Amino acid sequence: MKFDGKKLMIAVVLLLLTAPWAMAYEEVEDLVDIFATDSAFIAVVDGRRNFTEDHRPNEKLLWQGAKGEVGAFLTSERLLAVSVKSGQWNTRHLKINEKKVMPDMLIAAHLVIMLTAERILAFGTETGGFFQIRLPIGESVVAKTAEGRVAAVVTPARAFGFSAYRRGVAEIRFQMKESLESLKTTYNKISLRTSRRLITLKAEDAVWREFDLE
Repeated sequence: MKFDGKKLMIAVVLLLLTAPWAMAYEEVEDLVDIFATDSAFIAVVDGRRNFTEDHRPNEKLLWQGAKGEVGAFLTSERLLAVSVKSGQWNTRHLKINEKKVMPDMLIAAHLVIMLTAERILAFGTETGGFFQIRLPIGESVVAKTAEGRVAAVVTPARAFGFSAYRRGVAEIRFQMKESLESLKTTYNKISLRTSRRLITLKAEDAVWREFDLE
């Protein structure tokens, strides 16, 4: 019987991805509480520190979320975010076009992601504030997810990976005629299956790794 090393490698990779330890979930206590009053945005971090940011005239609250070690408010004017490692509210103003259409928001235990037609704005526990990447002109988002320490945003041409440990984005481009088949995140890993490859990213180093499935 002929030994097919390539098929064996693919089988091992898929087995590792579905093994119990690959799906392990890390429990994290909710350490950030956020409140919006008539005059201010308030964060209570770890039950000890209190951060306050005043409302601006005619500012409207559009979205809010708190999970694990992060919390955020999206208003008609700006995005505010806080984490257990930050000493104050971090803010970024919305651009004119971003005020016309409600941005998409993702939140995980260590990451906050805002998606618009122009850019992806991210904030993480270890990132030291906001960072952003511009979306290529003409590329729309076809899939997005966030869990634990990782998040992923996918367009027809590429995938962007985010880690709470890295101030920056890991980008990988798809090959000619390669298409997305599935996108999955666990607490510390992104698994992206395409028509040709299995592509993974771990939070600890935020590097895409490829496994040829053809």
